[in-house]
Amino acid sequence: MTRDEALDKIKKCLALAASPEAHEAAAAMRQAQKLMAQFGLSEEDVTLADVAEVRQQAQNVPMVRWEASLAFMVAQAFGCETFTMQRLQLGSGRKMRRQRTYVFVGVGPAPEVAGYAFDVLVRQCAKDRRRYIGLQSKNCKAKTKVARGDLYAEGWIAGVSDKLDQFAGNARDAALIARYMEQNHSGLEAANIKSRVRGKNVTHNDWHQGRAAGRQVELNQGVQGRAAQPLLTA
Repeated sequence: MTRDEALDKIKKCLALAASPEAHEAAAAMRQAQKLMAQFGLSEEDVTLADVAEVRQQAQNVPMVRWEASLAFMVAQAFGCETFTMQRLQLGSGRKMRRQRTYVFVGVGPAPEVAGYAFDVLVRQCAKDRRRYIGLQSKNCKAKTKVARGDLYAEGWIAGVSDKLDQFAGNARDAALIARYMEQNHSGLEAANIKSRVRGKNVTHNDWHQGRAAGRQVELNQGVQGRAAQPLLTA
């Protein structure tokens, strides 16, 4: 039995320990305590086992503002924390390539749903951004097209956010996530995201067109049995 399997069994035993049948409850509690001692697990270890993390690949290797903003918005919507990381992975032709991922940390099914929502939305936003860049004049400089595309994407995210109900989290989950982050990711540092828009030939129209497109994204209610939790589809 692995540590994770033991944690899962302990949680089931603790659930049975709440049984009104005294004999059954006592037996379940003894089994839970035995497994905790066998695997060197504390009560906090068992509690933190409710916290999970899900990783989703980013569309960009460099950290760009619109994509980071989308990850943060989705995390907030589903009561999660998020951070990003970059690492080397073996690609085609046995060449090492850099890859960026966004990590969603939450309780129960929340991080899985957040990761799915981010994956759907980041693909759609990137697709719409590319289409918008393609509409720019051929005389536009490449950096100008990138800047306009970024501003469009930021507006797109604002349009989605306008339609998105925030997840009603609770203090217990927030405390669990904070403790998990402290135990597992205490070395994280604040990211410095360089703006590709500042100082470029962009207009408010770029942002507003993006917002209009973002408002066309459909948001459907209900997923994983949670009422009032939004599922985003594009």
